[in-house]
Amino acid sequence: MNKLPNIHQHFFASSAFDWCASTPTRDLREVIYIMEKYNHSYNLYLVPVPHDTPYDINMYQPQVEGTQWLGFFEVNKQD
Repeated sequence: MNKLPNIHQHFFASSAFDWCASTPTRDLREVIYIMEKYNHSYNLYLVPVPHDTPYDINMYQPQVEGTQWLGFFEVNKQD
């Protein structure tokens, strides 16, 4: 896999059970794929710092000034 450009922001997805963040080698498509595979609904955020910057998580939300909530994604569970 090709390394993605060094960007100064990343995506963070979280549910009550799991989380996943984009990295230089994991793009948004892969984050969504991983969260969908866990089969739990999740929230998606755009965090305005590099993925390796330490920050707090409170109630499954990144605690970084300027973080944007991109939405809640409900997984379609098959019966």
